[in-house]
Order: sequence, then C-alpha cells, then structure tokens
Amino acid sequence: MKMNCNVIQDLLPLYADRICSGESRELVDEHLAECEDCTALLGQMRSTEMESHLREETENVLRRQARFFKRKSAVIGAVIAGIFMIPVLVCLIVNLATGAALDWFFIVLASLITAASLLVVPLVVPENKLLWTLGTFTLSLLLLLGVICLYTRGRWFFVAATSVLLGISVCFLPFAVHVGPLGKMLGNRKSLTVMTSATLLFGLMMLSIGVYTKSADFEKIAPVVSLPILIFIWLLFLLVRYTRLNGQLKAGICTVGIGVFSFFADYFMNRCIGNETALPVFRPFVWKSSTVDGNLKWMLLLVCAIVGIVLGVGGIRKGRKEKR
Repeated sequence: MKMNCNVIQDLLPLYADRICSGESRELVDEHLAECEDCTALLGQMRSTEMESHLREETENVLRRQARFFKRKSAVIGAVIAGIFMIPVLVCLIVNLATGAALDWFFIVLASLITAASLLVVPLVVPENKLLWTLGTFTLSLLLLLGVICLYTRGRWFFVAATSVLLGISVCFLPFAVHVGPLGKMLGNRKSLTVMTSATLLFGLMMLSIGVYTKSADFEKIAPVVSLPILIFIWLLFLLVRYTRLNGQLKAGICTVGIGVFSFFADYFMNRCIGNETALPVFRPFVWKSSTVDGNLKWMLLLVCAIVGIVLGVGGIRKGRKEKR
C-alpha cells in the first residue's frame, strides 16, 4: 500500500492538471476511493493551484488597471497642458500687436509654468510624483520670482528665493525624504538632513537680508536673535532624536524647556544688544498694555512647568516599570 501511495503521489500533479493518460487516471481514481491521505493531498494541490491562479489573475488585473490609469493620466495631462498654451498664445499675440516688448508676457508664461507644475506634472510623471511635483514647483516658483524681479528692476530676488526655499523645506521636505530613491539613499539620516537643510537655508536667508538691507543694526541684532533660537531648536531635536529616554519623559523635558526659553528669551536678547530691560512681572489682576506681556509669559511658564513635570514624572515611572 505504501508503494502504491508513492506511485500515486507521483501521478497526482499530472492527474490534477488533467494531462495523464486514461489508464493512469483510472488507477488514480481507484486508489483515491480507498486512500484518504492521497485524497487530502490532492485537495491541497487543487487549493494551492487555485490560489496561485487567483493571485496571478489579480496581478494581471492590477497591471492592466495601472497601465490604463497611466495612459489616462498622460492624456489628461496633455489636454491640460494644451489648455495652458491658449492663454500663452493669446498673451503673446496681444503683446506683439500692441508693440510692447516681451516683458510682462514672460511673467504670464512663468505663472502658467508654476500652475502646470502642480496640475500637469503629477498626471504625466509615472513614478515619484511627490518628488517631481515638489522639484518642478520649486524651480518654476523661483523662475517666476526671477522674472518679476527683472521686470521691476529690483534686487530682492535672493531674499525672496531663500525665504521661499526655507518655507518649502520646512513644510514639505519632511515628507519628501521618505519617498522613492531619496528615502532609500538617506536611510536613518532623514531627520538630520531635514534639520541641516532648514538651518542652512535659514542662514542663507539671513545673509541675503543683511546684504539687501546693508544695515549695521541688522548685522548687530540678527545673530543675537537667530543663534539662541537655532541652538534651542537643535537641542530639542538632539534630545528627541538621539537620546534613549522614553517618549513621555522627552515630552516633559521639551515642554519645560519651551516654557523657560519663552520666558527668558526677550530678556537675554535685549541685554545682549545693550537694551536695559527687566524680567517679566506677574500681575494677574491687572491687565493693560504694560502688563499683558508679563502676565502671558508667566502663565505660559507655569502651564509648561506643570504639564512638563506631570509628563516627566509619568515618564520616569514608565521607565522604571520597563526596567522591572
């Protein structure tokens, strides 16, 4: 019987696929009528075959749908791009017909390119849509600022460009570093990359403002105001990202730190630039223009201290429980 089972089990794949001879099929049918083990094995084969078939069909359907939506998106993107060309041609014709130089026409063209980077690029690009959209939008926005600056004969381009780059990096770079090849390339350095990029762009923005204003007061005040804020933000980042404390304890420390920094920041910055000032005074029952600032700072300090201490105590208890 064992030998018969071995032989039958060798024939079962052919039997399940219906490609064995008639004699072999009859032999297998007779054996299956008596052997429960081989019948169960045949059921498993058919179940696995059905699952593989369904999986293959599902993958084929998904591939066909993906190709369909890609073609449809490309067609829609081409149509939208064609629609954008209509105002470009109209503006060009009007500009030439009125005998004006091609100056404001380039502003219109750059504006439409900026709009197209948000509407057309996501439809046309097949992969890494976020990176391509963000990159083209940033470049087109810088192009628009450059054209307007040239048209107005201004010298503010670098101030506006660095400010825009800083805003875009703060809002969108934390999401962009997790997408596509950029996320794989950065690995565990994503948060450090975001912080470093924002810091460098902030420094470029402040430098551009200094060059634009050519003010000795700005050169004196800007480092005193900027450096403490940057140092404080980096300390919070290093605490949250690279220390092994639990999240609740980190939140408590950050909350207390924010309250203390907000309370003393103005006082120390004014002292550093030579302005005589006093620490905020708490007068909770007197609310007027001279006491609002001090009252709010004291209330913020007290709230942050209470919340931070509660979170910190909870974090310490949680850490002790985890150690046990």
